[in-house]
Amino acid sequence: MKKLTLAFLAAAMAAGLATAQAPAQGLVGKPAPAISATDWLNSLPLSLQAAKGKIVMVEFWATWCPPCRASIPHLIEMFKTYSPKGVVFMSLTDEPKATVEPFAKQMNMIYPVGCGSQTGSAYGVRGIPYAFIIDPSGNVAWEGHPMAGLDKALEAQLAKTPPAMGDENAGVILAKAEEAVRQKRFLKTARLLVGVSAGNNADLNARLDALRRTLTERAAARLAEGKKGAAAAAQHVSEKAMNQAGADYYAAHDALREAATLVPSTGTAAQAQDILSRMLSDAFAKASIRACRMAEGGARLAMIERDAEKVPTAETLEALEDLAAELPDTIGGREAAEKARALRADPNVMKKIQNDAAEKDCKGWMSMARNFIKTGLPDKARPFLDQVIQKYPDTDYAKEAKELLQKMNRKD
Repeated sequence: MKKLTLAFLAAAMAAGLATAQAPAQGLVGKPAPAISATDWLNSLPLSLQAAKGKIVMVEFWATWCPPCRASIPHLIEMFKTYSPKGVVFMSLTDEPKATVEPFAKQMNMIYPVGCGSQTGSAYGVRGIPYAFIIDPSGNVAWEGHPMAGLDKALEAQLAKTPPAMGDENAGVILAKAEEAVRQKRFLKTARLLVGVSAGNNADLNARLDALRRTLTERAAARLAEGKKGAAAAAQHVSEKAMNQAGADYYAAHDALREAATLVPSTGTAAQAQDILSRMLSDAFAKASIRACRMAEGGARLAMIERDAEKVPTAETLEALEDLAAELPDTIGGREAAEKARALRADPNVMKKIQNDAAEKDCKGWMSMARNFIKTGLPDKARPFLDQVIQKYPDTDYAKEAKELLQKMNRKD
């Protein structure tokens, strides 16, 4: 993105909007390329795979681009409006976190920002800012300038394919998040809850609120632990107990990083980030933390590889992607990302994972749908049948679901 011509920049600035009239490579109707970033602001690491079933807005921009800066207030308001409706925002730049973070704070950018991203080339982006809307099935539905029709395009997409956040689907996600809490995997819990909406279902909203309170309480506790660890590290440095100081620094870093990512854009996150920044300005602390993170990444990868033959492939893939998301700056995290990509690129592996998931998910959904139909509540059955068709379109379960819907429609 930095290699735009001076002529283009001049024309864009003169227009007042970086319309980047040269279009991208025409992706509408095609599967959206995967997105990636080395660091994320205001969010845990995001991916299109994790956002499957939701509407995604992907924007490409840079801090040095005046029209990009002009569109930021508009995107902030859009984020406030559409994020509660299940739209996931991903704003990507190829610039490093060190450049983007102070700019984002200054501009009050509250939506997720991916730094160090090289995804623009996969999307054929020739000028910025440039945005794409990706529908719940993962296909590009719209592309263009974020100040020229993005609002209307999002409204149209929401009407056409509402995110798979109906009560039943939200219930599935909340159950996974609750299980993650029981396993004390709070970062995973936070990732699962990105963009979740329980609609008007009081019970599901109560569960969602409880999970968010859990994350808020966890973040506050981890902030306190981080402050205590940072103070202990400083004390051990003064006592020349450097080994203990290094361990304290890593424990503090781990706690503060979790506090900052569990509840982004809050006072707790801001305090944690401030302490982290000051800690990482110390060369010894930074080196100690780096060494410990590298060791953790390697140890977790070794454990995943050791257990790979004992657990379902889907669990191995999930563990690899968790490691890649949580320790992206380590050798173990990068190798985990490569292994996960290789698994997803293997059609035989993905077919097996899909078949296993279909067997588990569809049996339950079809059973619920049949029960509702038998009890004279076909409208309650439709969301389950739609879920089967949307998520597993090439299965016998989807075929049966379509037949049931056709029978229901004939009776209507």
